[in-house]
Amino acid sequence: MINVGLVGEDPNDTVAISKLLSKKYAEKIRFHSLAKRLRGCQLDSPKILKTLPIDFKDKECEFIIYVRDLDGFSSEKAKFEAKNKWFTTLDARINGQGILLLNIWELECLILGDIETFNRLYNVNCNFKGDPVMIKDPKGFLMKETAKSKKKYQESHCRDIFGDLDFEKVSKNCSPFRTFIKNLDEKLSKERS
Repeated sequence: MINVGLVGEDPNDTVAISKLLSKKYAEKIRFHSLAKRLRGCQLDSPKILKTLPIDFKDKECEFIIYVRDLDGFSSEKAKFEAKNKWFTTLDARINGQGILLLNIWELECLILGDIETFNRLYNVNCNFKGDPVMIKDPKGFLMKETAKSKKKYQESHCRDIFGDLDFEKVSKNCSPFRTFIKNLDEKLSKERS
């Protein structure tokens, strides 16, 4: 079992991602949320350069999974390049072994990858087909779909929803997540050899 750090824009995000990833990697990886006090754009500030190396060492992590939202489409090259630059600059300060999970728009696009689970949890009948990365504002989409429901979607629900999502469906339906999983599997196979 190896220790892997998780850095995200909110502790809610890292808990949600760890729940989803644990469905496949529970016997291989122990996930640790790092830089928990830094949120959103604070991840772009110099504070993280001081706190992250300390957290990384304290938790004895092998590498870090960086979870960020692009807040745009993957075709928006300037945004894409800015997030990749942030990742490579920060990861170089740690150990250069990290992986970036860049959510197109928001974390909620992964929920759209298993819309059946969302429908069951919220007792709605949301029809969604296609690649979730093509939906602008997936969070708003889910809020709209539950506006007349007894249970209304809120961002804070991610940590619970992600524990119920079908890992295989999300991986199959969300192209950036599928690419991330391929990279993670390759990294883990190298770690073992």
